[in-house]
Amino acid sequence: MTPTKYLQQIVVLLCLAVNVPVEAHAEDLHNYTSQEFGFTIHFPATWTVSPPLVPNSRVRIASPTATPHAECAVIVKRYPNAISAKQSDIDQIFSETPSPAELKDVLGQGGTLEVLSASKGTLHDRPAHLARVRYNAETLLGNFYDYGRVVMTATPGLTWTLSCNGQGVTPAEAEQSFRFWEHEINALLSSFKFK
Repeated sequence: MTPTKYLQQIVVLLCLAVNVPVEAHAEDLHNYTSQEFGFTIHFPATWTVSPPLVPNSRVRIASPTATPHAECAVIVKRYPNAISAKQSDIDQIFSETPSPAELKDVLGQGGTLEVLSASKGTLHDRPAHLARVRYNAETLLGNFYDYGRVVMTATPGLTWTLSCNGQGVTPAEAEQSFRFWEHEINALLSSFKFK
């Protein structure tokens, strides 16, 4: 085989390798907009908007039922006493790297929540705290486990938490569900925009 032919085959293989994951995850997106809170988020067309399960949840988006289960929620809490806070002061707080213990205190859930990692990043154009979490939730149907990502920030009078988790009947199954949908979850979190 000539060097030119060999290079052509490598280029073709590289193009195929790059295109396969994109095509595997390529699908139509739906858009959810909250007029009340002024945010927009995009999600895969195969996912559905479901009734919120927790207080202050403004939207819950769930994966198709015939697949490993994952869901994302946008939780917005009102703090009327903080409405006059300056965004620059809030941004300063979220510009500092939090500890796992600090995020566990903020997220609550007592002893069932484990913050596996904590870091700083952004949510749209706002500094944010990021966490990788694992926890179990007791329901009427029994114990379920969640593994995923949480992104938190604030604006005057409001705190914002985006939580995306894979779910399962064991911790390992929850992590596998998250890994199955990780590409879509990352895209969903990246699509979040304040209006």
